[in-house]
Amino acid sequence: MFDPNSIAALIDKSKEEQAETTKKIDKVTQSQDPSMNLSGLTLSEEDALKAQIFGCWSIPLGLPYNENLLVRIKLKLKPDGSVIKTEILDHARMNQPGQAFYKVLAESALRAVKLCQPLRVPTTGYERWKDLQLNFDAREMLEG
Repeated sequence: MFDPNSIAALIDKSKEEQAETTKKIDKVTQSQDPSMNLSGLTLSEEDALKAQIFGCWSIPLGLPYNENLLVRIKLKLKPDGSVIKTEILDHARMNQPGQAFYKVLAESALRAVKLCQPLRVPTTGYERWKDLQLNFDAREMLEG
């Protein structure tokens, strides 16, 4: 016969080990801050996505060339590539004095994302690319 006390002790030990494992897993996921992850796409997939949006982007005229013309946009996508949500990540910059050009530029980039949907996204791996951050540098477009 099994001793009920030793079975209970084994169950408790198992629970403790499981709790330790869970703690370790939590630590890892917290340190890998998802907002730092630019994109779950491969470089070629990201380039293809940006190329689509560049094709819909009408860059405003008269941008100051000596300024930082990078617009960072966070996207939430459906599996079919349609856009659920967009957000400009440098939102505070849009309202700073002397940055009116940036507001126009950022809004034009958002408009391009909306005009281009549904985006042609990879057919698999939705978890990888449902939340993306894309960086659009208007200088690439102007020089392109």
